[in-house]
Amino acid sequence: MSPGELVFAEGEKPRLARESGPDFSISHSGPWVGCAAVASGRVGFDVEMGDEERITEWVAREAALKAWGAGLRAVREVSSSAEGVRSGGVLWHGRALPLFPGASACVMTSCAVRGLSACALSLEELFAR
Repeated sequence: MSPGELVFAEGEKPRLARESGPDFSISHSGPWVGCAAVASGRVGFDVEMGDEERITEWVAREAALKAWGAGLRAVREVSSSAEGVRSGGVLWHGRALPLFPGASACVMTSCAVRGLSACALSLEELFAR
């Protein structure tokens, strides 16, 4: 991948210039930085410091917004129910990620994910690869 394949549109998450195929989402809070990627479909990822219920609910909403491709200005268009989180006319498939001590994290995808591989790395481990 080259830098020219990334698009940074104002008010949107960074994305690949392709219309279909892989998607990714990046988030950071406090000392934590995370990324989620899927081979096809759409994905949104959010991490925020704190693990109170309101923060857990917020990261799910923001992950759905990122997967949808909308900015925070569309937060009122996100709804939660027993069925799940819906935005942009899509019912998103969400999973909480308990990888970040003292923080809440969630990944939302447009397609049900059969398997999820997650790992936490220190900066030293990341850059040693």
